[in-house]
Amino acid sequence: MKLIVLGPPGSGKGTVADTLAAEFHLKHISTGQLLREEITKGTTIGRDIKKIIEKGDLVPDDLSTQMMRLEVGKHRNYILDGFPRTVHQARSIEDLKIEIIIYLEIAEEDVVMRLSGRRICTTGEHNYHVQYVPPIKAGVCDVDGTSLLQRKDDTPTVIRERFRVYHKQTKPVVEYYRKKGILKTVNAAQIPKKVYGDVKRILKNA
Repeated sequence: MKLIVLGPPGSGKGTVADTLAAEFHLKHISTGQLLREEITKGTTIGRDIKKIIEKGDLVPDDLSTQMMRLEVGKHRNYILDGFPRTVHQARSIEDLKIEIIIYLEIAEEDVVMRLSGRRICTTGEHNYHVQYVPPIKAGVCDVDGTSLLQRKDDTPTVIRERFRVYHKQTKPVVEYYRKKGILKTVNAAQIPKKVYGDVKRILKNA
């Protein structure tokens, strides 16, 4: 099974992808995580990526695509989280034969409110929310025990800029896949449990 989860910043792509990956035995491939790993390594490219992300801009197409393809080549069944971000990227991976595109739809103001409570573990692999998806122990990841942090790009100003960039560059990807007939839309403003339930029904009926 090959899936893509699309949606604006804060729509819950990571949470949905994590749960799907565990239940359906898929490799969760997040370009955001791949980029953050590069930042953690402190490479020249990583430092450049950090500046781009903290401003709310998108990482260049070719770099994101190259990093994603290297990871995809290691797996047969997977779910792509937040990729492709542009129509150019979408066209560049047509050979991967993606079966279903899940689009998590949510309004900007809902996201601004939601992201103020978002936390991510030190490894960058697990996402939480202080209200909707709290960890068992406050400030600590349930899975790996690392500290939970608030990302610098989760401030209202940066969130709104990310939304502006999203509508300009990524929203066209949604229409691209809609025309292909493989896009399934889910209301992501619901509580996480309801969102996942809707996504799961789509996969079971596919």
